[in-house]
Amino acid sequence: MSDDLPTRPHAQLPLLGSHDQALFERAPVAYLLLDPSGTLRDANLRAESALGLPRARLQGRRLASLTAPSHASTLTRFLRQVFGQPGPARVELPLLGQGGAPFHAQVEAEADGDVGRLMFMDISAGRAAREELLRVNAALEHRVEGYAAQVQEVTQELDAFVSAVMQEMDAPLRHIRAFAEPLGGEEVTAGERVQATARILGAGDQLEARLRTLALYSSASRQRLKFVPVDLNRVLRVVVQGLAPELSGREVYLTHDALPVVRGDMGALQTVLLQFLSNALRATRTCASARIHVGAKNLDCEDVVFVEDNGIGFNMRYREQLFTPFNHLHRAEDFGGSGLGLALVRRLVSRQGGRVWAEGRPGQGATFWLALPRNTAET
Repeated sequence: MSDDLPTRPHAQLPLLGSHDQALFERAPVAYLLLDPSGTLRDANLRAESALGLPRARLQGRRLASLTAPSHASTLTRFLRQVFGQPGPARVELPLLGQGGAPFHAQVEAEADGDVGRLMFMDISAGRAAREELLRVNAALEHRVEGYAAQVQEVTQELDAFVSAVMQEMDAPLRHIRAFAEPLGGEEVTAGERVQATARILGAGDQLEARLRTLALYSSASRQRLKFVPVDLNRVLRVVVQGLAPELSGREVYLTHDALPVVRGDMGALQTVLLQFLSNALRATRTCASARIHVGAKNLDCEDVVFVEDNGIGFNMRYREQLFTPFNHLHRAEDFGGSGLGLALVRRLVSRQGGRVWAEGRPGQGATFWLALPRNTAET
């Protein structure tokens, strides 16, 4: 703020009495006296402190020099209101304080003839708090929208899961009913009775196995995740050791890249790699020489791991069905599996903020991908 202001004659403002002058000087808020042109005539101690200038340097200065030029029109309208209309006028203005640092001020002024008495208060802290509250509210609204989307997604997933379970349980129940119905007839031979009983028991075993699989899926998808740094090389060694019986007696070339250390749940990631490798072993069951490779890639914000095999592959048209409960792209007798492994993989990875997908071609193998964000918050 420059002090080189032109001086010009002006009408003498009425002086305050000694008592009023003392109140003016010691008032707990900042006071300025000004004329209709916006020229300052006096300032109290609190105003001197707030503006960082002594009274001698404030007297004769235009109020416009204490605010940003971009607010000149606002100040002009405010002064017209002060001196042109009865009663107090109020406005918020940025004023220049100590060292020229701006602060937001609540300004109130009222004229008595040609004398304007202006009071201002620093509201920067309150304004900052209000802006922070608005920011927090906006963030909360965004999070609520995100939670609502998650709830909708989970609801749709649950509906699809219940439908899939009912369809999966329907087959063994129909078999049980079909084989049990003739047993009530008088013409059923002992051999037929034994055969029907065996089929009923077989269907019951299928139903029991599927119920156990459902219980495992439910337990694993609801378990609390503990997010820690996880060395996937170590996880892979544990998984391969557990698959030793399935590797025994087969010609399987299993290779891997150096895998990253990710942030996630160790048990969940072990389940994911186990399902991917088990899936690859089943897909290469008919291969004379099975080749399975576990690789890694780095994307901008994600660590990516993939399992590639030279097995039976699949038609990309049906790739979304791979991660849907009980959706088999191959005959169960040819491929095996519970039909819930990859659905469980998607559920566990989703809970860790990641994503899974698959690529393949019939008869030319498949690749299953896992991508995890480098910073994962617990869900």
